[in-house]
Parts: sequence; C-alpha cells; structure tokens
Amino acid sequence: MPDITIDVHDHQMPAYLAEPDRSRVGGVVLIHEIFGLNKTMRAVADRFAEAGFLAICPSLTWRQGDLPEIEPGDEAALEEGRRRMAESSDDQMLGDVKAAVLHLREMGLCNERVATVGYCAGGRIAFLMACRGDTQANVAYYGTNIDKHLAEAVKLTRPFMMHLGEKDPFIPPETRKRLVDRLCPVAGVAIHTYPGVGHGFARPGASGAEAEAGKLADQRTFDFLGLYLR
Repeated sequence: MPDITIDVHDHQMPAYLAEPDRSRVGGVVLIHEIFGLNKTMRAVADRFAEAGFLAICPSLTWRQGDLPEIEPGDEAALEEGRRRMAESSDDQMLGDVKAAVLHLREMGLCNERVATVGYCAGGRIAFLMACRGDTQANVAYYGTNIDKHLAEAVKLTRPFMMHLGEKDPFIPPETRKRLVDRLCPVAGVAIHTYPGVGHGFARPGASGAEAEAGKLADQRTFDFLGLYLR
C-alpha cells in the first residue's frame, strides 16, 4: 500500500493509503495515537481496507519535519509522543483531518461517504469532528481528554461510537462516568466499555483479553460504519 501526500494550504502532508479490493466504497480517515504515523497505524489501515473500506492515515505531526517513527512500548516513547502531539493544536489537527476527508471524497475509489476513526489523542479529534465536521460517522478508541470538551456535545449531530477499556489509567472510572452520563443520552451515540483491559487494547499484536476486546471493538466499528458509509 502506498505512502502519499495530501495538499494542506500549499504544503504536502504525508499519509498512508490502504485500498480495498473493490471500488466505490466508503472512506475512513484514521487519526493516529500520540506516536504518530507508524507501523502500528499502517497495520490498522490495512485492517480497515481488508474490511472493505478505503482507509487513509495522515501524519498530523508533519509540520515538525521528517521525524523518526516511534512505536508504543516504553516510557520514553510515551514522553516523545506527548511532546510531538503538544506541538500541534486541535484546530490544526482538525484542519488536517478535514483535508484528508476531502482527499478521500475526491478519489474515484470512494463513494464520497467518509468517517473518522481516532485512537488515543486521535479519539478526541474524532469526537470534535462529530461535533464540528461533516463526516457521515465518527469513532473514538480510548480517546483521551474528550471529557474536557463535553461542552461541545450540544453540537454533536453526527453518529458517534466510543470504545473504552475498564482499566485504562488515562480514562479513569470517574471520567468514564462523565462521558457516559453526558453522551449516551444523545441520539446516534454508542459507548462500549470492555472489562479487564487498559489503554491501547485494539493495537495490532495485542494478546489475550486485549486481543479479544480489540477484535470485538473492530467488528462493532465495521458494523457501525457499514450503516453510514455504504
């Protein structure tokens, strides 16, 4: 699958494109974790393509230049990922994601119906897209700091699904309760909590309970997107 670029205000944003084996399908913009566009996110994009979607994952850290790729796994990677994401504002990332949405809609392979699916910090951007964007649906996997933007829920008019791990240290029980209490009453919102798993349970290469939870979350996501993108 190719690495491509997307035009953003006369600049070129790197992205990874994964194509399904058929045309005129729904598009999915994948919004990466704090670790950026890496091997993990390319594997996620391939997984969505295998499920029949045209998937693209833009690099939201492109303004910082050609950075070495990092993968989740240790504290050093976590801190570097946080540093990189802190360099980009939510408004910048939303603009980048909207450019990726437009790019997909203009592709002949796409039926012009597009969703966003965000992971970790990208989940927050997917939530904001559900409030501010024009995508057909949006999904957040263990999205961090969404609770700080709950005032935007009054603008939540697009279908939105969220996957949460019961033991996620970055989304503790009191935060999960605030999210559920505020968002579940909104039409078109579905929130799933997965027992016994923490943050990042849907990453490729997970094992045991995390792998099972990730598989279930992905199937729910594919079914959800199928309602709005086909």
